[in-house]
Amino acid sequence: MIVKTLIKKRGQLSFEFSVLLLVILVLSIASIYHFMNNNLNNRDRDLDNIDIGAKTAISLVNSGYNGSNVEYPILYLGMSYDPDKTDISIYIKNQSPLDDSTLNLIRRLIYDRSHVDPNVYNITVVIVN
Repeated sequence: MIVKTLIKKRGQLSFEFSVLLLVILVLSIASIYHFMNNNLNNRDRDLDNIDIGAKTAISLVNSGYNGSNVEYPILYLGMSYDPDKTDISIYIKNQSPLDDSTLNLIRRLIYDRSHVDPNVYNITVVIVN
């Protein structure tokens, strides 16, 4: 009889502990979601997507995507933007000259991968020597 009572209490404690962990997890996720929505605006999110899109575009071009052929790997150096966050410059470096079709492919891939409006954001690819 005493053993059955101890087993029931142990099971009840385990269930209560699981419910408590679930409540803590839900509150944590809700507070992170609230923080992210209140502190990051759409421009910041778009800039982050453009940065990730530029890295992906460079990686795709380096791997020969869509028939692109570069002698040396293109290096992604970073990006800069104006105070309005609409004119964005993507800086790349390569040991061999890049033709216009490769630069246009990179630019088009950035727009495609980042899902931003080309009418709002003016992305320029700049080759650094």
